[in-house]
Amino acid sequence: MKRIKLLTLLVLISLMMAPVANAGTFGVNGLVTVPTADMLNPTELNLTYQHIGDGDLILGSYGLKEGLEVGGVAQWPNGLDDDGENYLLVKVNVLKEDANYMPEMSLGIVDRNLYLVASKSTNFYGIRAHLGVADKAMNMIGDRVFLGINKVLNPVTISSGDGSFNMPTTTVAVEYNDGINLGANLDFGSGISADLGVLDFDEFTFGINFKNKF
Repeated sequence: MKRIKLLTLLVLISLMMAPVANAGTFGVNGLVTVPTADMLNPTELNLTYQHIGDGDLILGSYGLKEGLEVGGVAQWPNGLDDDGENYLLVKVNVLKEDANYMPEMSLGIVDRNLYLVASKSTNFYGIRAHLGVADKAMNMIGDRVFLGINKVLNPVTISSGDGSFNMPTTTVAVEYNDGINLGANLDFGSGISADLGVLDFDEFTFGINFKNKF
């Protein structure tokens, strides 16, 4: 009941916010430009800076409790020297993944817009699959339906005569969001990771993330 009351309050707040999200990212639990059903753990904080095209974005999200994540975004579509926008993020886990056929499923709010996304790990080369749908006003999702896959690559150690160097754990992603987008997340440990991506084989994006418990 408390979760429902809190979610209702956050929805009402989001409906009063005027800015419309026209570009964005979903932090450490997103692919390149679309969300997944994966959630932050309770008391886990994620801070993200993302550069997309000519725009810049700063995101903060927090695992308020099990299955509930809240946050906000400050976005400058034409660069940091231009006027910015602010909007609210809310994400609620509605279904837990199991070892059989049940996927993880989460419902999210971005500004005034809703999305629903399911994620499921597979036995096919360790690939995790994602499928979602957004309401028609959510213009960061071009065709309302989005999908993608990601896979964690095994860490690689490079040895030389003077020692060895451990490559960061890398997660590669492919998604469809009104075009094919490719991305990679490089996890350096201690809660720090970097994102690299290319949108529709035309535009580059990069970012840095920090995640830790507080």
